[in-house]
Amino acid sequence: MSGRTILFAGGGSGGHISPALAIAEAIETIDDDATLLFACSDRDIDRDMLNESGHAAIPLPARPPSLRPNHLMRFLRGFRASRRVVRSLIEQHHIDVTILLGGYVAAPAAAASRSTGVPSMMVNLDRVPGRANRWMRPSASLVVSAVQTVRPFAESVTGMPIRRAAMPPADATECRRMLGLDSDRPTLIITGASQGAGTINTLMPPLAAAHRDLLAPWQILHLTGPAAAERAGEQWKRVGIEATVLGFRHDMGVVWGSGDLVISRAGACSVAEIEYAGLPAIYLPYPHHRDQHQLRNAEPAAAAGAAIIVEDDTDPVTTADRLIERARGLLGRSEQLKAMQQAAAARSGKNAADDLARRGLSLIGSGGP
Repeated sequence: MSGRTILFAGGGSGGHISPALAIAEAIETIDDDATLLFACSDRDIDRDMLNESGHAAIPLPARPPSLRPNHLMRFLRGFRASRRVVRSLIEQHHIDVTILLGGYVAAPAAAASRSTGVPSMMVNLDRVPGRANRWMRPSASLVVSAVQTVRPFAESVTGMPIRRAAMPPADATECRRMLGLDSDRPTLIITGASQGAGTINTLMPPLAAAHRDLLAPWQILHLTGPAAAERAGEQWKRVGIEATVLGFRHDMGVVWGSGDLVISRAGACSVAEIEYAGLPAIYLPYPHHRDQHQLRNAEPAAAAGAAIIVEDDTDPVTTADRLIERARGLLGRSEQLKAMQQAAAARSGKNAADDLARRGLSLIGSGGP
């Protein structure tokens, strides 16, 4: 037995858990005797994804940073309590290396690892590193970025790790059958990622109804987030359009594999999985982040001709008008869609999970930063 124990830290959305699971799968392939632990947020999505993958969730009481007095105190209390939990995990389980997937959950794990001399690898996932990642950077033994950042940040760029459940398991015809869809009809995937996107959920049924003829050839697969599936299903019925509505799928590979075109937010993990599957995309980046990191995440695919970006306005009518104007040729299955499909296929199939796993394991015994 190797006796090696690896702690993953990150969470709050599928966008942190999914890359962690991808690296974990690669580590298990390299060393099936390794023990893997997952420190995450206390949100249901973290627990559910980890449990589905056969791993126990260790929730931390961490909270997002904020300068508002009440929220700042919650952040500080959560940070200190989470750091104590991680220190206890390090001592109890003799952690050999910590792999940090970014965000406010990873920050106290970075501090605890540094203070106990445990080496850590931070994996930055967004093209614009977030506040927590910038803060953690000096604490990590190794800083890598899965994507090329807009400004120099990491020691190297690796590519994104993709978990097996996010890889298409078969061709489009078979994936559609697995989802109960018509195997011969083109499929439009609509998704706001693991938590859903209220704007997209609300926007799409009336937009599809207003352009019924344009959407007629397509079958619609709408992933809404766990809390919104029932309401979205009612909206599609109200406008008289048949759609397959799902709250969440752990095996996203079958979803990506079924599609011909996707309308999506542009979180780093969503963009990576869409690109791995070779899907052309219409991205509506979340508009309320100050650093606009979702917009930056989508830009390389758009520059390569594999995606288009539509600005999500606070006025849903304006967003709908922009979306249909930019998407008309794609939904009409014109030469534009064929060109985007070819550009997307050229960017497909890239997976850095094994590389990241080996980099993390190489830190064992290095004594920390």
